[in-house]
Amino acid sequence: MNRLTAFILAMATALAAGPAAADIEAVTFSGFATLGAVVSQEKDLQFLRMGIDNPGTDRLNFGSDSVLGAQGNFRFSGSTEAVVQVLTRRTPTNDYNPRASLAFISFAPTPELTLRAGRLRVPAFMLSDSFDINYAHPWGRPPNEVYSLNPFADLDGIDLLYRTRIGSLDLELHPYFGRSRVDIMEFGRASLSRLRGLNIGLSSGSLTLHFGYSRASLDLHWGDREFDLLQNVLNTLPQGKRILAEMHGKGASESFTSAGFHWDDNRWLLIGEYAVRRSSAFVNSAHGWHLTAGRHLGPVTPYVKVARSRQDSRIVDRQLSEALLPPPVASFVEAFNVSRNTSQRSIAAGLRWDLHTNAAMKIELARNYIDRNGWGSFQPTRDILLTRVSGRTVNTLSLSIDVVF
Repeated sequence: MNRLTAFILAMATALAAGPAAADIEAVTFSGFATLGAVVSQEKDLQFLRMGIDNPGTDRLNFGSDSVLGAQGNFRFSGSTEAVVQVLTRRTPTNDYNPRASLAFISFAPTPELTLRAGRLRVPAFMLSDSFDINYAHPWGRPPNEVYSLNPFADLDGIDLLYRTRIGSLDLELHPYFGRSRVDIMEFGRASLSRLRGLNIGLSSGSLTLHFGYSRASLDLHWGDREFDLLQNVLNTLPQGKRILAEMHGKGASESFTSAGFHWDDNRWLLIGEYAVRRSSAFVNSAHGWHLTAGRHLGPVTPYVKVARSRQDSRIVDRQLSEALLPPPVASFVEAFNVSRNTSQRSIAAGLRWDLHTNAAMKIELARNYIDRNGWGSFQPTRDILLTRVSGRTVNTLSLSIDVVF
């Protein structure tokens, strides 16, 4: 358990048990869990969620979707509330250490306005607030073609929620500011500083619309063994450091834009989302979209889903690396570009079965077409240098049981 988590749990326990408990008007506890597995038809490839999961050596992966979380809400007098959420799931560093995914104080001076400070969610997507609560979604997981574009989850900072009604529309304005950090690729790390953004939400009846935009300064170091080997080679070459400056470092400019809709009239379900990542260095610029159509038939909801992600620019320009580096080294830099490109398209059919008011079972069969110059959502289970990933078609089967309590 990390220090932040331990401190927050101790603070919550003290509030509930100490003299301050007299000021607490209500305490509620809740939780959620998913036991999920995804298996690849190809023995040498494993499905991977960047920034969440750790590459393994087995095509059967329990770490991508399985999660356990618990949350406490402490409501005080004067429209003040403290929220603590702790969850555990497999991480890119291959452990299950619990972490505080939420830990904030909120104050609502009016019914329309709420101020929050502490550990919040990075609201990059339409479903960011419920990202870890898989019971809230129809799929086995939010579509990777879109949601892998921004792996940052924790926002350490402040935000403001302003809600009002305009005619038949409910409007929510959500500006935020802070920083974020995520582990990636075994021993790698990435962080966003001066992260600022604005989300706009509109809803009316069965329809919800989402628009979001953010900017930040990106620091990134890839921590996989293959990158470390390439880095050592580049450091020995006259122009190697210039290439390395494009691959990792500090102070890259990054922006993220997303837009989505959700329609559910208790008969038909339609969900769509589009997202764009723009970066000046360290990661590629890319965009992705997904579209889902489902039909509620009592406790069962069958659905079909199509999704696409595509690279817009490489991390290192190919012509630059070929001009500055010897051909063998330039080919390794190009292999690095390809391994960081998640471009793919997929089509999937799935079924959600609500077993109970707080439990659901899901099954999803997907056919994934990896782009010729990318790795899509997959990692080799064997030797990376000897495994071809690009241009392959991979079938996956996902099963999960989701509960809330």
